[in-house]
Amino acid sequence: MIRIFFYSILFVLGSTYCSVLSAKNSEFTFVSEEGSYQYSIVQTGDNYTFKFERNPGEGKLNAGYHVLQSVYKDGTINKKYSESYIRERARCYVFDSRFHTYSLCFLPNDFNKKQKDRFWGFVTQVPNWKWLLTRFFLPVALLYALLFYGVRRRKIDNAQVS
Repeated sequence: MIRIFFYSILFVLGSTYCSVLSAKNSEFTFVSEEGSYQYSIVQTGDNYTFKFERNPGEGKLNAGYHVLQSVYKDGTINKKYSESYIRERARCYVFDSRFHTYSLCFLPNDFNKKQKDRFWGFVTQVPNWKWLLTRFFLPVALLYALLFYGVRRRKIDNAQVS
């Protein structure tokens, strides 16, 4: 009984420590022709929230692309966005890659009068059809084929025995 209580307390303490470690900020630097811009990234659920110390001005999409590369480290992300949309007053851009689709959303500055020039937002990764095909549908089809082959083979062996 004491052992179970000890392991329970150890589990609770370990899980809270791990959640604190995963919530740390990650500091990065985006360098462009205008200068260098420091920004931080925090994981918030499935999203990663970024916040720049200074607004990069005209290079917002390049800065957002740099955030995508810093977070996901996927070399197949296209440099040009495929579509844009507005979601809950945030301007979002969609970048495609080989196995994932990435959303880059810039949050508006309307909510804080003191920091009109801040630059912040979030990025999200979603699997696309190629990921689903290679990671889900092909293995399921392979298992189904092996099961079908095994059942048919067993029927043929039973028929030859009788």
